Amino acid sequence: MTEYPEKSWSFSKDKLLTRCPRAYYYARFLMWGGWDKNAPERVRKAYRLTKLTTIEQFLGSLVHNYIANNITALKTEDFNSVINYIGKEFNKAVYYSYKFKKEWEMNPKNFIMFYSVYYKNRNLFEGNIGKDIKEKTKLLLQNYYNSRTLKDIQSGIRIIEIDRENNFTSFFVNNYKIYSIVDFMYEKNGNTYIIDWKTGKRSKDDEFQLKLYALYAYKNYNIDLNNVYLINEYLYEGDFEERKYTKEELLEVENYIKERIDIMEHYLKDKEKNIPKEEKYFSARPSKYNCKWCNFKEICPEYNENFILNSK
Repeated sequence: MTEYPEKSWSFSKDKLLTRCPRAYYYARFLMWGGWDKNAPERVRKAYRLTKLTTIEQFLGSLVHNYIANNITALKTEDFNSVINYIGKEFNKAVYYSYKFKKEWEMNPKNFIMFYSVYYKNRNLFEGNIGKDIKEKTKLLLQNYYNSRTLKDIQSGIRIIEIDRENNFTSFFVNNYKIYSIVDFMYEKNGNTYIIDWKTGKRSKDDEFQLKLYALYAYKNYNIDLNNVYLINEYLYEGDFEERKYTKEELLEVENYIKERIDIMEHYLKDKEKNIPKEEKYFSARPSKYNCKWCNFKEICPEYNENFILNSK
């Protein structure tokens, strides 16, 4: 293990830096080495807090994993067994979150802990949460089975990449590793298709992510952009959007990444070794939006519950 994190950039970490530099510090630097049982307790706690997940994130990961396995094996539709499997995985995750907190604290990578359970802001046994999860799962899978991409797959393709078992795909800009995790990439009739399976609602960030995938494909495969199609499959809505990008548009994305790296480096005291400045230089930006769902509010001295409760 290196003493400091690798020099890398991702869209999600960049958004966190913009939203709250203090949270970025916890997620990027304070947690580093926290998996070591001999690390200081605050470091171990920061590492644990990076492992918190939400119901939506957990469901999305289960659906993504199912789709990746389904595409690879090209299995026939088995709707009921998939619903039952995802339901069992959810029940197990909820049970582990409530009953195995100490085990999670010792080994957070191998246990599930829901944010809402850890911070006790929602009782997962009340209301219609289980029913809502089941209905959403049915909707996501039905729209996957009816998706244009699956129909294309069933008529014969060549798989280039598929996201399975945490394949952290990347490319380089200014000696920084740029993480861009592609859900699915395939070739058909001389064209390349890059698919992003969306299990949530549309976001203003969706198109930038597609451009990031296109830049990844262009740099790693040196393919003709005229033959590259970027597709968001919105499984929650049962819809899709298709995009194509020029080399000039991707150059704009690369320049944007360089600008964001420059900003990120302002927080470093050693750019080559990726050594951060002290925590105090990563200013907190407390607000109801930033703090309410922040993983790190337990260790952040700027967090105040009354502020959250009284903010509008």
